Amino acid sequence: MRVGCAERVIETPLFVELYGYGPFLGRRNRGVRDPLQCRAASFYDDDRRVLILANDLVTMSRSGAWEIRQGIAGKANIAPEAILVCGSHTHSGPTVSHGIGWGELDAGFRSGWICAAIEAGLAAIADEEPVTLATGRTPLLETLGVNRVEKGGPTDPEIRWLQANRESGETKLLLHNHGMHGVVFGSKMLLVSADWPGVATQAIVERGLAEHALFLQAAQGNINTAPCCLGQEDGEPHLLRIAQSYVDSLAAGLATTKPMPEPAVRFAMREAAFPTKPCTPASLRQSAATLREAHSGRTYLIQRLEEMALYLDNGGSLEVKADLQVLRVGDVTIHSVPGEPFLQVGAAITQRSPGTFPLVAAIANGNCRYFPTPETFARHPDITGGAGYGFYEIHQGCGRFMPEYEDHVAEFLIGQTTELARECHS
Repeated sequence: MRVGCAERVIETPLFVELYGYGPFLGRRNRGVRDPLQCRAASFYDDDRRVLILANDLVTMSRSGAWEIRQGIAGKANIAPEAILVCGSHTHSGPTVSHGIGWGELDAGFRSGWICAAIEAGLAAIADEEPVTLATGRTPLLETLGVNRVEKGGPTDPEIRWLQANRESGETKLLLHNHGMHGVVFGSKMLLVSADWPGVATQAIVERGLAEHALFLQAAQGNINTAPCCLGQEDGEPHLLRIAQSYVDSLAAGLATTKPMPEPAVRFAMREAAFPTKPCTPASLRQSAATLREAHSGRTYLIQRLEEMALYLDNGGSLEVKADLQVLRVGDVTIHSVPGEPFLQVGAAITQRSPGTFPLVAAIANGNCRYFPTPETFARHPDITGGAGYGFYEIHQGCGRFMPEYEDHVAEFLIGQTTELARECHS
């Protein structure tokens, strides 16, 4: 196996809006606490090559991912479908996908990101050298997150990792995987930051655990940091504590590795149309009218529902399509999800995976929002009732002109990615 690594800064202009925490907050960038990065890792077995581009971004863009793939595949020996483009989900950075209100998409920032990602990918391929691979998993030394949907519910208890080592014993790459929102900093934060995923990834390098580190955000749709959503001054000590504890946990487990004999790479991709609940202009307007009568304060939902109805009137489509992709690097099988699966959904994906060391990469290849559990759908069946976490993940998709998913969307996702993984193991 040959592995190459590279990274590029994603430049963030002043006054570009930062994404998250509610509609129309006007969180305009006033400077950079720590720069956003695109980190690339390529894996080549002398026959096939796969490439991972991990970005310090809150969202992902399907069209942007394809621009990046085409830009790299046009200059290197790699299939576009073998390139995974994913985000860390920091909430202190701009968006690269369309939405209404949560932070306006800036075309210049998006274009700069695409250029940086192409450069990083090509540089990683040029950097390839022989390595041996090993995998492992280590428990967190302390609980770092909280289940925001289910009080006292589960959080991700461990870090999963892939190590690429030179013959000299030096670790060239440490890919790490854990599920938790990048939300130490909240709506009052007006500086760009990669939040805990980026700070922890940089700390891995600074502490000498690896020459390069790359983070894959796992299933985290219902997991926040504890605490979360703080201003910069209050958030700083918690950010550093979480990052340090996380890296301490990772370091403690690196002594226990499982070498990977004769690894090979495979990849598979397919377009999926996700199951959504039927909606018509009439049904959308009726929901808006009911909300206006019962909850006059829900202006954002009311306006978006009315706009979706008008969009359908004018020939628009509310179909939700996305790319599902699986990469295999020896024992490691990476299941990409174009959004935010709940922790339990990610666990079901890894349990059914045919791979011996399965990982979930969320915020990958597109932005299809949350994939909640059926139990969450059962608790929040109606957009005209309820509020808070659980309700939000199901009913707030109208900000992207997305209809609500069917209650079984998680099972659909699990089944589709399992089938795709079997192609990589056949």
